[in-house]
Order: sequence, then structure tokens, then C-alpha cells
Amino acid sequence: MAGAGHPKLEAIDLEKSYILGVIYDDESLTLEMEFCVLEGHPRYEQPDNDEGCYRKGFIRFADFEDLRLRKAKHEDGKEVNYSDIYSATIEGDYAFLSSGWGEIELTAQSIQIAVD
Repeated sequence: MAGAGHPKLEAIDLEKSYILGVIYDDESLTLEMEFCVLEGHPRYEQPDNDEGCYRKGFIRFADFEDLRLRKAKHEDGKEVNYSDIYSATIEGDYAFLSSGWGEIELTAQSIQIAVD
């Protein structure tokens, strides 16, 4: 799912990207990311292997109008990769991400995205 609907995510495959950390306070929610960068992105470099080109970065949501966090409940003994992203939509001021960590759904006036 390249771009997930947000212009700053063009040439980024969010479903092949990873969530490295979730930082939340009363003012913002930040997802520390390992972005899967595709050809055409300014930070793309030809990888040495078939795994793809990855760059660290973040997505920061602030000035919430609505925020819902649903932490995933995993079966005992079942191994889960919390960093996996199952689906992602970021369009306008709306975002929904489903991942091993859980679900994040929000409406925010400020969405900042940076790729190192």
C-alpha cells in the first residue's frame, strides 16, 4: 500500500514498513518508524539484497480531535511481531493503522512525517 493516501508518504510502502515505537502524551502521538522506501522516493537507494530499502523516520500526530487506541490482545504462547503493520490509511486529518501493537484511529489537525 504505497502512500496510504498522504502526499508525504508517496513512494513509501507502509504495509512493508515497521513500527519501532509508540510515544504518546496529552499533546501528541508519535510512531517511530522503519519506512520501506520505494524507487522514486528522494531517500531511496538500491539495496544490496532483495529485502528492500528501509529508512528510519517518524509520523507525529498532534492537535487531536479524536483518538482511539486499541491495544492488541494476543493468545498466550503465540509469537507476534508488534512492529508489523497490517493495514494503514492516512488521508487528510484522518488516520487508521492496524498493527501487531494494536489499532490506532484518530483525527488530528497536525500530521508530520519525516524520513531520515
